[in-house]
Formats: sequence, structure tokens, C-alpha cells
Amino acid sequence: MKIYRNKKGLYGIDYYDKTGKRHRKIVGTSESAAKEELAKRTNLFYKAKNDQRLMQESQLFKDMAPLFIKCHIELLPSKKTYLAMFKKIVEHFGNYTLKEITPLEVQTFYNQKAEETSYANANRYFGIISKFFNCLNDWDKYSGPNPCRKAKKKPEEPFNPHPINEMEIQKLLPFISDEVRPCVIIGFYTGLRRQELLGLRWENIDFNCKTIYIPKTKTERPRALGLSTDIESILQTLNPQKNGLVFATITEDKLKYQLNKASKKSGVGHIRPHDMRHSFAVNFLNRGGSLEYLQRLLGHSKITTTQRYLRFKTGEIASKMKVMDGLIPMNIIK
Repeated sequence: MKIYRNKKGLYGIDYYDKTGKRHRKIVGTSESAAKEELAKRTNLFYKAKNDQRLMQESQLFKDMAPLFIKCHIELLPSKKTYLAMFKKIVEHFGNYTLKEITPLEVQTFYNQKAEETSYANANRYFGIISKFFNCLNDWDKYSGPNPCRKAKKKPEEPFNPHPINEMEIQKLLPFISDEVRPCVIIGFYTGLRRQELLGLRWENIDFNCKTIYIPKTKTERPRALGLSTDIESILQTLNPQKNGLVFATITEDKLKYQLNKASKKSGVGHIRPHDMRHSFAVNFLNRGGSLEYLQRLLGHSKITTTQRYLRFKTGEIASKMKVMDGLIPMNIIK
């Protein structure tokens, strides 16, 4: 911080503001006035350096990102997609100070993501940004307001899964490689999420008690599935071990590739790994399974989430309405 004089003879000051940003400002023709202004700016700078709140607000988003990754994202059971999305957020907001990330900045980013993809996807980005600021607040690393509180989200698009029926599954499977086919079959038989399926371990399969234990789930609530005769037969063909991954050689990319290739060749239509879960739910209901038990198998915390599959169950909604038949005599209606 210093005083300088330009070619016109005017005095100016070279100083740093409370956020640490450098400025140059012309004060006037008086050196004493320049000294007085510099003293004032210097005092504000050093006062801000000792103000914890101002220091927090001047932190760059990218400098706080590693803490969020280590203390939050790394502890999540399914972190890969979450981390990939957070990295895109860091790309956008990385050089912003925390104070500069206003509700308007969040809203602009949200609208951009919604236009590029969908409201459902934009809502996930929104949730990650909000969680970032909430965590910093909880950890006493930021005491300012969460900019997401005044930004607005839009309702997500209607639930639109792509389940396939038994005949379509049978058409699809011959086009899956021998290596990946058992994994896909187990996916259709159990409704496991992709990461649960690929993370399935031998030590969590009890052939004596006929159960499959899933310790790490999206909802962080462990759950157990029954080991049916068909599922056990498939697993026995894989040479069961005492421990280790059941599908150790199968990656997410390999699973996606095989489903994409098979769906094209079979004419079934585009199938994603998550559609195996949707297909399990619908086929379970169509084969007589109860909605309440399906909720437990899928690991849904709310029955309303599971109820979304009812519209795919053949005749389910119509059959429940039959109790109203005969309320009004047909001769009156005609």
C-alpha cells in the first residue's frame, strides 16, 4: 500500500480492499489528503483480515471444494455420479468468492442446466450446491446465507421409466455377452441399483439362510433380499467364493455397452442399467407380488415412490374400480 503521483501531478493511492483485491485510486492534488485516504483504506484492510466472517466470504469456491469432497462426498455410499456433478459445479463457480455466489448466480446456473438436460437433473445440481453451503455453515467455515434459499426450482418432469416385460427380456438376453449375461439376469431378478449390483459381494450372500444382504444403498439404509431358487441357480454357476465381488470383471461402461448393443439388435428399444430395476418392479407386481413388499425390496423410504409402478401393472387400477360397478342401474344411464 502506497501513495503515488501521476504525470498530471495528481496524488493517488495503491491499496487492497477488505477482500484482498488490489486497487489504484486518484485522490486529488493534496498529498496530505492522499495520506489520510490511504490510512483509512489500510485500517479497513487490516480490520477485515481479523474479521472471521469477511475472511470466510472472500474464500474461493474451488479452495473449499476439497473439504466438501473429503468430509461429505467421500462418505456417501454412491459417490461417483455425485462427485462428477460437483466437479462441473466447481468448473462453473470455482473462481467465485463465496460472497459472489448470489441467488441470481445460482438461478442462472440452474436454468442453464435445466435447458441443457432436464429439470430433474438441474434439481440435483441445485441440491448439491445447497448442501455445499449448508455443510460449510455446519463446519463453521462460512457464516453467510445459503444462496439457494432464494433461488427457485421447478417441479420435475413426470416419472417415465422404461420397463420391459418377460418376453422382451427373453428377446434381449441372447444378445448379451456370456460374461455379462449373469449380471443382467440378476439385475432383472432383484431390482438392485446399478452400483448395488456391481458391488454385490460373496460374503453378503447367505446360501443357508437364502438371503442377499445389501449393506451400502442410496438411502444409506441396509436391506436384505430373499434368495430365490432361480437366483441361487444363477449364482452357483459363477463358482461362489468366500469373499470378493460377484461381478469383479464387469464395469459400469461394460454393462452399459452390452445393454445398448443388445437392445438395438433385439429390437426391444433403448435399455439403460436402471431400466432393469424398473422392469423388476413391474414384473414383480404383474406376477402377483404385493406393493408393500416391493417397497421393502426396492428400499424405498416412502410407499408413494413405489406406487408409481402401479400404472404399469396390467389391469391393476381398473380392477380396483370394479367395486363401483352397479352403483347406478344401466337403464338409467342409457
